[in-house]
Amino acid sequence: MFFILLTACEDLEVENINNPDRESVLTETDGVRGLAAGLFNTWFIQEQHNFGSPGPAMWVMADWGTANFANYGTLDMSQEPRAFLDNSSSYAYHPFIRNYWRYMYGVVTTANDVALAIDNGLEIGDRGSETMMVKGMAHFMQGLGNGYIGLVFDKGYPSDEYTDYESIEASGYMTSIEMAIGQLEKAITIFDNTSFTLPDDWINGNSFSNEDMSRLAHSFIARLLVYAPRNEEQSIAVSWEKVLYHAERGILEDFTVEGDGNGGDRKWMSWYKYYMARPNWGKVDMRIVHMMDETIPANWPEDGDVSDLPHEGKIISNDARVLTDFEYNTSNNRSERGKYRWSTYRYSRLDGYINANFFAPVIMMRKAEIDLFKAEALLRLGRLQEAANTINAGTRVQRGGLSAIQPNETEIRESITYERAIELPLTGMGIQYFDMRRNGQLQDGSLLHFPIPAQQLEIMQEPFYTFGGINPQYGTPNEDVATDGWYRP
Repeated sequence: MFFILLTACEDLEVENINNPDRESVLTETDGVRGLAAGLFNTWFIQEQHNFGSPGPAMWVMADWGTANFANYGTLDMSQEPRAFLDNSSSYAYHPFIRNYWRYMYGVVTTANDVALAIDNGLEIGDRGSETMMVKGMAHFMQGLGNGYIGLVFDKGYPSDEYTDYESIEASGYMTSIEMAIGQLEKAITIFDNTSFTLPDDWINGNSFSNEDMSRLAHSFIARLLVYAPRNEEQSIAVSWEKVLYHAERGILEDFTVEGDGNGGDRKWMSWYKYYMARPNWGKVDMRIVHMMDETIPANWPEDGDVSDLPHEGKIISNDARVLTDFEYNTSNNRSERGKYRWSTYRYSRLDGYINANFFAPVIMMRKAEIDLFKAEALLRLGRLQEAANTINAGTRVQRGGLSAIQPNETEIRESITYERAIELPLTGMGIQYFDMRRNGQLQDGSLLHFPIPAQQLEIMQEPFYTFGGINPQYGTPNEDVATDGWYRP
């Protein structure tokens, strides 16, 4: 009842996990291997490809991007003043939270089945040669599924291969996060002690070694640790020693998935990136324009036009990325939906992907993200010189051409905030939202996490609830709904 398995969808190699032959599939080597092979793609589809996810809504709530279109809940969730989320099954854009919940639990429960089949003695490959690779992948995907439920929702039903689904009860998001980290640690133990090369269609285009998979798991643990907090107080309390430990063992280059083109049968494309960055759709919020040039206001003048902006809203900055990653674009529309949605820039760094008709690598996690985790951990641990060195060796100087910073706490903190905002947009789903949330910067009235979807509440016969808004406002301030953020209209 609690988990709606979606492993029968066309994106997985084994399509009969929900039919009466399920038990036989889980006793067959090829069946279990096929389930493991499709796990990452199921996760990827919701994180990058399918708009049945909260990615676009979080993108606009973070005031990194802006849009004048209603698709995917972006118009509703970027309303100023902020409005509460309509958590009812009749809401037109309810699928962006319902589907995400369902698919993440599809990932978790299928990974649980794979792990349990192996624990029950099933061997994979010639003389069991792939058994530990498959088991490691199962634990890795348990961690990604449970972990992202913990990042996105206020509650969850975290589980592993030994969970009794009939007696499971909802628990707070940190329970999901903690279980996910433990599962990723199990995966790392396997990856560090088993030599293998992952088939390149499991994470498309990547013949990852066990060492590569270990680094990827360490990187996702760092993400979960850093992004889980709902406010600044919780962020301070994070175990930054652990963040540093995992960041130092994280990826050494950008993590990408090879795109497979544009078409109804494609499994490795990113509509998320395409629509948020393509011309005449998503644009860069003026808050970011202001960050790069403080002479330009962070909000579009309520009754003004581009001529009312300093140098017509064109960024003047020493940062070379103004020219490589951003395009000056004053085209705006739908003023009746609020000029606060207007901007003078669009994000052009992904144009190579957009123009390649999706036959190009999909960026999932930049090395810069892990480097900045390391720099922040060093800062919070009082190791200022090392933090400054990490930043100076990274994108600030290499890509931005900006001057090196000194080991000064304020300068380091501001540089980390700036680099994360400029360097990481539209990589992993929700990064800008998670960042603003943990630092207490989301615009007042923004929800700090999503409620359990209405359909799940109906199954449990629990009352509907929601978060967000200014008047009315739902949820506990600074725990469920943002207060004292960067802006309140």
